[in-house]
Amino acid sequence: MTLRRIALLACGCAIFVAAIPVAQNPSWAGSIVGTKHDLSGKEWGTGEVCKFCHTPHNAKSPQDAPLWNHASTSASYTLYSSPTMDVPVGQPGKASKTCLSCHDGTVALDSFGNNTGTHLISGTSNLGTDLSDDHPIGIEWQHQNQPPAACANCHGSMHVPFTRVLPFYSRRVECGSCHNPHNNDLTKFLRMTVVGSEICLHCHNK
Repeated sequence: MTLRRIALLACGCAIFVAAIPVAQNPSWAGSIVGTKHDLSGKEWGTGEVCKFCHTPHNAKSPQDAPLWNHASTSASYTLYSSPTMDVPVGQPGKASKTCLSCHDGTVALDSFGNNTGTHLISGTSNLGTDLSDDHPIGIEWQHQNQPPAACANCHGSMHVPFTRVLPFYSRRVECGSCHNPHNNDLTKFLRMTVVGSEICLHCHNK
């Protein structure tokens, strides 16, 4: 076998192996095309899919997310509380505010780039600024007195069933810990299925 063939074979194997986690982990795969996050076909749309949140040039500063292009919320939120909680709930972090910049109903969906929009989100997708009846975000993940980084974002590769990770953001649980805005394969943009409460039991292991 020639060196050229060996190199081509190795390259093919690498591509195949690299593709396996994507196929097995729905939190990585998928697309927003055709989902509720695809605003390209709205009457105020641009025909582009990514532009409402991201732009390759002239991104907003300070950036709330990579190459962020949407107007950011400045709202303060009423937070979830419970006497059984071990750590306080803080205001949502930047990772959550990128979501709330549409979902709290204070910033128009079409406020992107240099546009000042008028179309606010509606229905159950509008969470408002009262988050007291929603899963806490902006909360530091603590487990057996270990810092979150020590547990590789919910174990990752340490023990089953934690073969997939739910990400933390600056060591905190944020909207993106449970939801992936770029993938709706499991509906509601979830990173794991709710069947058998899998997504809940991933962290709340009872």
